[in-house]
Amino acid sequence: MLDYRDVYGQYDRITSVGMFEHVGIKNLPLYFSKLNQLLAGDGLMMNHGICTTNTDHRTARYGAGEFIAKYVFPYGELPHAGTVLLAMQDGGLETLDVENLRRHYARTCTHWADNFERNDALIRSLVDDKTYRIWRIYLAGCAHAFENDWVSLYQVLCGKSGRPTNRLPWSRRYMYTT
Repeated sequence: MLDYRDVYGQYDRITSVGMFEHVGIKNLPLYFSKLNQLLAGDGLMMNHGICTTNTDHRTARYGAGEFIAKYVFPYGELPHAGTVLLAMQDGGLETLDVENLRRHYARTCTHWADNFERNDALIRSLVDDKTYRIWRIYLAGCAHAFENDWVSLYQVLCGKSGRPTNRLPWSRRYMYTT
């Protein structure tokens, strides 16, 4: 594990999961510029990250952002999806496909919260009461936030700007074969 700024080389494929929330909104152009430097000329990058649905970059409605900032992910920032796409383009990356996984992540967080409740005794035996309460409310709150469109989860496929896109299929059908 190392800081993305300390990675060197060229890569045909780059996957970034849950990273830009920790980079900070003002550092997104630097982040995507660095990923552009790392990406081979005909390479592809997939970025998967949580975004706020507020265009003014408040992290979530009703104080949820403050709770998470204080107890779960200090210094995390949720950009709006539009801000991410602009920063990618400014960093030399062309957006090729965007998929919103909000409803899927709402269900995932609900399953996590339900599993947490089912394993109450075990979890209480592993952590102190404060940690238990924080993660209990965090999981339930995240499920609620995703369900109600306070936050969302996007996967964005991109490549270097100005490159031919002939390596991509013409439709998404290949992803959904049964």
